[in-house]
Amino acid sequence: MVVVAIIAIMVGAIVLRIDLQNIATVVRDTAQRTRLLMVMASDQAIYSRQQLGIRFHPNSYEFYILNADEKTGDSTWEIIEDERLKFKDIPVTIEFDVEISGLPIVLEELEEEQASATKDDPIKPHVLFLSNGEMMPDFRVVMTDEEGEHEYALATGEVEPVVLEALK
Repeated sequence: MVVVAIIAIMVGAIVLRIDLQNIATVVRDTAQRTRLLMVMASDQAIYSRQQLGIRFHPNSYEFYILNADEKTGDSTWEIIEDERLKFKDIPVTIEFDVEISGLPIVLEELEEEQASATKDDPIKPHVLFLSNGEMMPDFRVVMTDEEGEHEYALATGEVEPVVLEALK
């Protein structure tokens, strides 16, 4: 009886350590979450009467807000510190490919962009969520797992602001 109990405890511990995440489900859920966050940011821009945006990187993204300096009158894009709008760390590496108005965009890591940004050429979002309800420019973001087996595309929609499409 004691031996069976010890074996059951050991098997239970081993099963708990095995990652039972389905890669297809993780990629789909991440794509769906990104779509919902973009819709939420668009709604937030309307209700708060502020301009928001999203900028993509090879494996992540962040949301931005346009802040005006009252002293100088200049406006700058700053990363939003709202936890709801942050990229969620996931157990699968997801790669982003972005097209803006049909043109592919070369994505860089945030640290590289921050190092090369200047006052005359600051970091700006790829997609804007304007306070008048517009989302611009037209975009297509393809999200793929590392092996390229599961792909989902987010794009500008006609009926819905952002549509999600399974590619593989």
